[in-house]
Amino acid sequence: MINKVKSAVEKYNMLEMNDSVTVGLSGGADSVALLYAMLELKSCYNLNIQAVHINHQLRGAESDRDEDFCRSLCKRLNIPFFCKKIDVAAHMKQYGTSCEESARILRYQAFDEYSDGGKIATAHTLSDNAETIIHNLARGTGLKGLTGIPPVRENIIRPLILAERDEVEAYLKDKSQDFVTDCTNLTDDYTRNKIRHHVIPQLKKINPSFFKTIASDISVLQLEESFIAQASDEAYKKCLVSENRLENLKGYHKAIRNRCIAAFLNNHGLRYSSDRIEAVDSILLHDGKINISQNVYIISEKGILFIEYVNEKIECSSFEMPLAIGKNSICGKKFCDVQIILNENCVKTQFINTNLANSALDYDKIIGVPVIRSRKPGDKI
Repeated sequence: MINKVKSAVEKYNMLEMNDSVTVGLSGGADSVALLYAMLELKSCYNLNIQAVHINHQLRGAESDRDEDFCRSLCKRLNIPFFCKKIDVAAHMKQYGTSCEESARILRYQAFDEYSDGGKIATAHTLSDNAETIIHNLARGTGLKGLTGIPPVRENIIRPLILAERDEVEAYLKDKSQDFVTDCTNLTDDYTRNKIRHHVIPQLKKINPSFFKTIASDISVLQLEESFIAQASDEAYKKCLVSENRLENLKGYHKAIRNRCIAAFLNNHGLRYSSDRIEAVDSILLHDGKINISQNVYIISEKGILFIEYVNEKIECSSFEMPLAIGKNSICGKKFCDVQIILNENCVKTQFINTNLANSALDYDKIIGVPVIRSRKPGDKI
């Protein structure tokens, strides 16, 4: 395992001389192995190592047991130790996030607090990476989601990212070092556990070298993702002529266009999905207008894409009402006049009363009762 750690550190430039490294120590096999691995590399890089344990206070006595184990381990190894208790339940209630998401957010906030700008080492393994990719694939993802957990993100490093979980446990066994087991990892209550306990064992039956294969796949996908991301960033900078305007984007490959559209919407705080990106790309190529959110529209004219914010004075609340023959009152102030006219008179009507908003519908094709309603987010023109 230690050779894979060294390979990961060198391949992704995780460490530099005299680095300060804060190890996230849960007490589980992965984090304990990470702590030992950092100690083995300490002399090579003249590292300053400390450990931080996060007590999530979710498993009662078991949480306290994990904290005590980590404290004792660090005392024996002569590693500075810090512990932070976090209130996951309160965060979930305040922000409406899941237990896993709240724990992750608070955990990294604590790591930032104790690292003081130094490196933060977390114990994600190749096994974790495989689980993440399968999870992303099941939920729906793009190329970036298939690259898995980044080996390095800002000051966060993952030295075990090329090592399998079985290798981690064998490494600790050779050192006669025990570890604690989180009881929630043994159940199928979480999606990740289902993948770990059921999906991956089946994949290993299909391909006994599954982890070696996926490690190779990840390396290829990361390289291609990096290239496309760079090309997209360059295209976006060239096409963004102002904060609210993209020009000449339609000449790029669709993969580049889609990423630029996603960035454009995201930079304006607008939500997007694959369907939304497809719709915007369509009007980019053919011109049109889409209601993105309430008074926000994205418009394409002659290949120029821009966002327009319309401050409409709303005279009445949203409404929906069936249409009847004759005058239909709308909000008490406006009227919709519904008439049945012969086809031969329809053309004539289009040239009369040009100040009115006329619309002709084929009466024979109307099924049920037609309605008139206010605009809803997502309506297209």
